[in-house]
Amino acid sequence: MAESPRVVLAFRPPVRRRLHQAVAEQLRDAILDGRYPAGAKLPPERELAEEFKVNRTSIREAIKVLEGLGLVRVRQGAGATVQPLIDGSFEVLGPMICHGERVDTALVREMVEVMRPLLFEMARLAIERSRPQQLAALRELRDRIADPELSIEARFAAVRDLQVLLSDMTQNRVWQMLARRMRAFLASDPLRETRRRLRRDPARIVMIIDACLEALEAGRTDDAIEALRRLIHLVGESELAANGAPPAARARRRAATKE
Repeated sequence: MAESPRVVLAFRPPVRRRLHQAVAEQLRDAILDGRYPAGAKLPPERELAEEFKVNRTSIREAIKVLEGLGLVRVRQGAGATVQPLIDGSFEVLGPMICHGERVDTALVREMVEVMRPLLFEMARLAIERSRPQQLAALRELRDRIADPELSIEARFAAVRDLQVLLSDMTQNRVWQMLARRMRAFLASDPLRETRRRLRRDPARIVMIIDACLEALEAGRTDDAIEALRRLIHLVGESELAANGAPPAARARRRAATKE
């Protein structure tokens, strides 16, 4: 079957005050869409300035942004050459997942494959090092996640804060730094839009949080870690990760939910 012709959208004159950022975002998306594949060169500054209807200084600053993201390599006299996406900054991952009208669910699954073991190890350590006074903070965040009066995004913010609290409970500064970077990443506009389109709801994890808290309060560390394992599994097999997955994966997700 012949591939459908790719629609190439014309660049738009930027309307935001920071012109170079608006230009950089459009060029970034053009790279992500394959309009400028790895190894290709961006058009000269003069041509881009004419197409975007901005001055060459704005184009130059936009290319610096792309260079900072690892999307292009600039050499004097040779222009800007597009780099492989896997060499890009972690900041590019959000727009790679969701930009324009597209959500790359395959990439989301790849992200979950990385996040799931990391989150489990961080939370396992948090449980082992938890202190009684921290349980009140955990319950407060649990109540925010479960509160139907809050918007879904407000409840997701509580999930992100829960992740940061767990990192603080580990007493490990590297986990604390990573958790805060992850909170910012998950709060970014592309991830927010992905959740909206795929209709995610954090309420599905409340029952397992309850089981984990109950075990912690009873001093049953092993049971708390087992509940944690189910929680991480459920998040990993959620609609966001499994959208478009084969029936066997969806069946596993339903079974995990019922445990």
